[in-house]
Amino acid sequence: MHVVRAACATSAGRSDLRRGLNIVLADLEHPTGDSGQSRWPLYTHLMAAGYQAPPTAAAELPHLLVATLYAVHDAPNPRMAATTPPPAPAAFKPWHNLGWSFATGAHRGVMSRQSATGTLGYLAELDQSTLLRELPAVVARLRSASIPITWPLLLSDLLRWPTQSAQVRLDWARSFHNTGSNEETR
Repeated sequence: MHVVRAACATSAGRSDLRRGLNIVLADLEHPTGDSGQSRWPLYTHLMAAGYQAPPTAAAELPHLLVATLYAVHDAPNPRMAATTPPPAPAAFKPWHNLGWSFATGAHRGVMSRQSATGTLGYLAELDQSTLLRELPAVVARLRSASIPITWPLLLSDLLRWPTQSAQVRLDWARSFHNTGSNEETR
């Protein structure tokens, strides 16, 4: 996330990464690469900040999706940096995954426990491409209610999904059911 923060340190970088979410979503809808939109604005800012493209094309979409979601929801605004410096990234625990975020939302009353369970269960049963397409709406709902997303863990889980989805599901379930209201940290 340090690379994404660096890429968002300028107004142009933050703006291009935020607009990049639509590019990534179009690429997800057209897996053959015929979306008609260029990733060039994303690459321009991310690579200048030190982004190293993953070794496989399959791993690139999760990287770009998480980068653009972070830019949309949590990247510091460079226009505010002079008067209000951005906070340092918060430390997180290994169980602060998507299950933890949903449990936090349920404990805060943002969603019912039943709704949180249902949505998380729905996500857990998706294949990777459908999960990637559904994730922006879920993240928007959580972040609009100030529910934290641990971006590095989300990326890690998305990258593990094709080969270790059963383990990711189990990790999400454990975090969801073992997160008490006193465990929230932000």
